[in-house]
Amino acid sequence: MNRKQMVEAAINDPDTRAEIAADPLVADRTRLYATAASPLLTELAAAGFPGLTEVGQLRGHGDYRSAVPVLVRWLPRVRYLLLAEDIVRTLSVPFARKAAYPTLLAMFRDPPELTDPMRPETSEPPQDHLRTVIGDALATFAGPATADDLLGLVETEAYGDTRAFVVLALPKTKDSRVPGVLMGLLGQPSVAAFAVQALGRLRCTQARDDIAGLLDNPDENVREQARKALKRIDQADRAR
Repeated sequence: MNRKQMVEAAINDPDTRAEIAADPLVADRTRLYATAASPLLTELAAAGFPGLTEVGQLRGHGDYRSAVPVLVRWLPRVRYLLLAEDIVRTLSVPFARKAAYPTLLAMFRDPPELTDPMRPETSEPPQDHLRTVIGDALATFAGPATADDLLGLVETEAYGDTRAFVVLALPKTKDSRVPGVLMGLLGQPSVAAFAVQALGRLRCTQARDDIAGLLDNPDENVREQARKALKRIDQADRAR
């Protein structure tokens, strides 16, 4: 049993679940979620998915594509952060791409006002958190057809590190503009490490000198990704 399986087994243990449920903070969050999700769960029940207490439980149903239109319709209306996040993650599956992609793209560009009464004040703003989660979803849909959209997102510096997953997914677009765009991101601290990682995946020889220049970057993660990327590029060069 690997670590992930051990964690899942522990979480699914009845005693562990009961202990988690008894935590006052968990109980409060459960109530907030239940209140926000109630009308959506009612609609999902009518669509053939009764008995849900969380949207994410759909992921245990295998093919739940008949629920996708309901989720897409509700997502822009949700104002509780954890429910919105749950919906986005549940839509991050191949069979939801056609229906969900336009809404997710629009919400990355302009996320709605969201709240989470229990969110620590030191945490990033709810809109930024959701944008990161949506970026992860968009990354799963990355391909040649989404290249223009995703390149536009990563080139918008105002989005900061919420672009991280999209940057990492750019190689999947197989677009000739990607190496140049990634090299242009190396000077942006918010995504430099992710751009280096993506260039390494591409074995981008033309970026070698720029990446080597990051070996003394003050950010430890940037330095580490630069070392890994250079190793990949050099291995690819030797194999040619």
